[in-house]
Amino acid sequence: MIDIQAPELLKSLPESIGDVIKPWADRSPDRLVLVENSGSWTYSQLDAAVTAAGAWLRDSGVRPGDRVMLVCENCRAFIAIFLALTGMDAWPVLANARLSAREIGDIRDHCGARRVIYMTSVSPHATQHAKRHGAVIAEAAGLGIIGFGPLNERVEPEPIEKNSSSADRVAALIYTSGTTGLPKGVVLTHRNLLFIAAVSARIRSLTPDDRLYGVLPMSTLWDFPWFCSAHCSAAPRFI
Repeated sequence: MIDIQAPELLKSLPESIGDVIKPWADRSPDRLVLVENSGSWTYSQLDAAVTAAGAWLRDSGVRPGDRVMLVCENCRAFIAIFLALTGMDAWPVLANARLSAREIGDIRDHCGARRVIYMTSVSPHATQHAKRHGAVIAEAAGLGIIGFGPLNERVEPEPIEKNSSSADRVAALIYTSGTTGLPKGVVLTHRNLLFIAAVSARIRSLTPDDRLYGVLPMSTLWDFPWFCSAHCSAAPRFI
């Protein structure tokens, strides 16, 4: 078992999730970071996709502190949108597209989503949810075909403290399975996710030459292979 000194590791972490990607985009822009059946991205392409997704989200009415629900399965577009949301201090609410119609609806209503985004290009389940919710399914921000739900103008954004550290701001909101009661929203900060990723990378002794094969749904964020790999420049492949 690798001896992990938590205080030392915490000091080495960047402030936010987006800070992991940018250094690699600067020094290794042409290195592969993500590979899936439909294609691949280098670090520079991922960085550009995140920037494009951020502009698209802002133009569509997403504000800092808004909850934006992602009905997703593993794909590059999901990662770009997730990073774009965290970069603008919105709250990504992650939901597995294979949840039932009732479960998706309950999470959407409970979190007070400003928008719901559906990964329709890779998921027939997400497509079914999108059609049921009246989403527009179209090409978006160069990310492929995505379902984009209507704007919920009744919700108010969460307050963002300007003087607070990015490390302590919300990076994701996920929901428990509800096996012992109603599903509950779990708030994870940037520091939470960065620490999980760094520990996972060390336990697995990842190196820049490693490739990770992502099988579990990244909507859980408990097994986030691409994010662990960002600490060592490894490239996962999704199925």
